[in-house]
Amino acid sequence: MRLGNITKPSGLDPTAWTDYIFDWESRGLGRFRLLDDEQDIRILAEGPASGPICAGALAAAWECASSRRHRLTWSDGPTDGLIVSLIEQHTDVPSPKPLNVPWMTSESTISPSDENQIHWTDYRSDGGGTWSIMGERKMMVHLDLVLRFEEYCTPYVEGKNFTRSEDYVWDGSEDKRSAWWDAVADSAREGFVSEGHHVLVRDHSDWISIARRHLSSHGLGGLRETKQTDTHGGVLLTFSGVFHPAIASGILLGCWERAYGRNGRAVFSFKSDKPILELRSSRVIAD
Repeated sequence: MRLGNITKPSGLDPTAWTDYIFDWESRGLGRFRLLDDEQDIRILAEGPASGPICAGALAAAWECASSRRHRLTWSDGPTDGLIVSLIEQHTDVPSPKPLNVPWMTSESTISPSDENQIHWTDYRSDGGGTWSIMGERKMMVHLDLVLRFEEYCTPYVEGKNFTRSEDYVWDGSEDKRSAWWDAVADSAREGFVSEGHHVLVRDHSDWISIARRHLSSHGLGGLRETKQTDTHGGVLLTFSGVFHPAIASGILLGCWERAYGRNGRAVFSFKSDKPILELRSSRVIAD
């Protein structure tokens, strides 16, 4: 909360958190109100997009507003909504520190395109902190949330132990972080392939429009340029901006496999401070 660009909640009346309420509703998280503040603090979130994310966000807001640390519990029911209970804890907890994002540079941009505007023609909002595109509910999350989740998980990763782990290479990444990125990328690839998208590649330049459709429209990245590396679909993709390399790489590998009908391999690296992804067949194919 302290690292964000919105005004920090102040005071113990959530109805006065105008900036924070707008942030919640515009990101599709739902809406909230105070139920009880006499003994334990209880806050109700109506139509929460994600129980754990919304519970953590409300706890952070209350801690910022009260300047006190609280213990968090929550219950998420199908009819009652999300009830967040907070009990004051008399402990000192260090403030969060900014996280380094090596793939984000001053040149990182994801340019809007006319093609993406098609999605917004099917935008619907009920005015209560929930909105959808083409009938599917959407939620916006910050990269900072994903990175802190990654920092929390990485120490507990024991190694690469799934079938497709060898199909991902992260140049310069340490072993445990690399293993976590493998899992994230393959989850993104599996999720994409299971949706049954049709992907056609006529020329390596088609990857620009493919990225617009499957990355940019979801805020996950965009491509600056492409280069063919072999005659079997191998391509070198240079990002103009990317939300998270593992997520984007997994989705684009899913695109590659849908286009060519065989397993592929993703190699992510930095060259001249530019994020670059190479996609190619997982097995050597004779010319």
